[in-house]
Amino acid sequence: MRAVPTWIDRVHDREKVEQCIYDIAFKPDGTQLIVAAGNRVLVYDTSDGTLIQPLKGHRDTVYCVAYAKDGKRFASGSTDKSIIIWTSKLEGILKYTHNDSIQCIAYNPVTHQLASCSSSDFGLWSPEQKSVSKHKVNSKITCCSWTNDG
Repeated sequence: MRAVPTWIDRVHDREKVEQCIYDIAFKPDGTQLIVAAGNRVLVYDTSDGTLIQPLKGHRDTVYCVAYAKDGKRFASGSTDKSIIIWTSKLEGILKYTHNDSIQCIAYNPVTHQLASCSSSDFGLWSPEQKSVSKHKVNSKITCCSWTNDG
């Protein structure tokens, strides 16, 4: 079996320097792809590779992106120590910070709770809460995920 690319894009910054892509995530219905590239989050139409919109809000490299299973929101995490929650209409609705660079994020597939992890702590946020509960850890967190049943 051989893969055939449908579309390809190279991501550049303002000075035309090619940017590293650290993470990607598909919208659950497959219509959009979000990309963590440089200090931006890029949103693409998966049918033809059209860049729908570059999202600005982070001040440093974006390491991770994740979509909620219901497709209503997605999140991005950056070395600027911040998490941004975005709506499906591509609007930033919440921004919160950790003490260190964000290493990984993951949405719970059942409750839509977001786990965000940095080098020294992890946070849990849910759409029903206005606050983030944070927990210190003794070692660096490099990846996170939820079980299928939440």
